[in-house]
Amino acid sequence: MKFFKRADIVLILIIALFSVIFFPKVSKNSIFVVKVNGELYLKLTKPGAYKIKDNNGKVLSIVHFDGEKAWITDSTCPLKICEKTGKIDKGGKIICVPNKIVVESKEQELQTW
Repeated sequence: MKFFKRADIVLILIIALFSVIFFPKVSKNSIFVVKVNGELYLKLTKPGAYKIKDNNGKVLSIVHFDGEKAWITDSTCPLKICEKTGKIDKGGKIICVPNKIVVESKEQELQTW
């Protein structure tokens, strides 16, 4: 007893081929944002080290970005938990409670044809 006939398999292959060719591909790129006191402070777009300062100009932390991952070094918080969190990538988040800094990944959808 056969479940599929030859025509059924051909039809399934044609539908799969059309769905791959004619529908746009959606890819999700991850961008990193830095928030201080709940407000957007910086978007990390280029690799480098970024100083995060408070309203008085005092450096609270240094955020590093290598193009794919982000991490915090040289924080002024007492326990340095944000430094010990390590590098984050897609879906990751670093929270420094004493300095009220959040470094998180946000997904951005890009359509390609």
